[in-house]
Amino acid sequence: METPNKGDSRWGSLFRNDLQGMLLPIVLITIIGSVNIFSATYISSIYENTGLLGYFWKHIVFLLISLAAGIILYRYDYRQLQKDHMLQRIMLATLVGLVLVLIMGAVINGARRWILIGPISVQPSEFAKLAALIWTSAKLSSLRKWGKPRHTNPLINMKGYFGERISYMFPMLSWPAVFAGLTFFQPDLGTTILIFGFSFILIYLAGFDGKFFGGAFAVAGLLGFIAARSSPYRWERIQSWFDPWPHAQDMGYQTVQGLLAVGSGGFLGEGFMQGTSKYFYLPEAHTDFAFAVWAQEMGFLGAVFVVILVAAFTYYGFRIANKARDEFGKWLAMGITLLISGQALFNIAMVCGIMPVTGVPLPFVSYGGSSLLMNFMAIGLLASIGRRNVEGVKQVGTIEDLPSLREETQSRFKPAAPKTPKKTEMPGPFRPKTAKKPTRRRPRSER
Repeated sequence: METPNKGDSRWGSLFRNDLQGMLLPIVLITIIGSVNIFSATYISSIYENTGLLGYFWKHIVFLLISLAAGIILYRYDYRQLQKDHMLQRIMLATLVGLVLVLIMGAVINGARRWILIGPISVQPSEFAKLAALIWTSAKLSSLRKWGKPRHTNPLINMKGYFGERISYMFPMLSWPAVFAGLTFFQPDLGTTILIFGFSFILIYLAGFDGKFFGGAFAVAGLLGFIAARSSPYRWERIQSWFDPWPHAQDMGYQTVQGLLAVGSGGFLGEGFMQGTSKYFYLPEAHTDFAFAVWAQEMGFLGAVFVVILVAAFTYYGFRIANKARDEFGKWLAMGITLLISGQALFNIAMVCGIMPVTGVPLPFVSYGGSSLLMNFMAIGLLASIGRRNVEGVKQVGTIEDLPSLREETQSRFKPAAPKTPKKTEMPGPFRPKTAKKPTRRRPRSER
């Protein structure tokens, strides 16, 4: 059995381990998503002569494939992903997919984001989110291990305050920047922000210089403003976001219809399959605005229940990251938790009019095969990290770091004596942690 920690809260004891606590909200959200997709699409299925369960059967097929991929990654040793040859294959496959979209991608609703393979459409930018986090986590763990950038290129080996920090960040953000740039030209500004933004936040959480991040955030905001101002379509979207009601028949139509759907649900909702927004009033009712359909039919209580499930997943996801047995697992688990919960936050805020319409789907609720597959792959990796945490506590009885993959393999042939971990200081631009001074108890004679 897992040994409880002194820092565990009362909520942490609801489950046998954090892995169970993380998986239960995902199972419930997936069930909610499947039920909601059936309710949101049966009118469209009848109108398009695809049968009452046209979209729903496709979703079930995507769900089974995604579950299989998640189970495979759950049984997979996630530490293999940080090896150089695996990283190169993942980055190359993602790059090829994003380039093929720009060359031969299908144009749908004015955007070139999908590759059509027979009846199936694949969206490579969804997988770029996870690939960017894998790359950043691997390089971040390597950087913290060796204490310096593992690059000798003079172009990035700069001196000074800004030069040193850019040299540290370049190896961690190189591929995420490439993926974000290719996604921007699809165009897909929302996914571009997610691909680069989550890797950026992950580096900050690792202890990077906060002052530098403040300036970088200001520069990113300026670049985002320039990118939005350079496109009349994006600029009109932002203007309609500030005040959508004067634009209720054009650019603000989705925002207004989303607010009407959420508001008309009331406290208990209109009832399952009784919502009226899916009758061609709300565009993309089964994808980007799936949460609006759910809130209209299940009311305030149903909407709050989804938010609570997302919060529970975030809580247990961060617990898995905190107890990870190695640096790579720690940052990958934290990045995956941010990816799932961050997308949910963006989507719910977009539906409620707090943020502009960016096309970010609600994980496990919005319809979409690529998004569902990527999310389950991410959950499979997170569960693999959690499984290693549980097995480590059972075998070793401690939450300290387990041996590395190489040490674990070598120990099968030649057992080595246990090594005491060396305490090393964080490299340059990372925020140092101030250690607490040990308190010395006075002897009784001096009291």
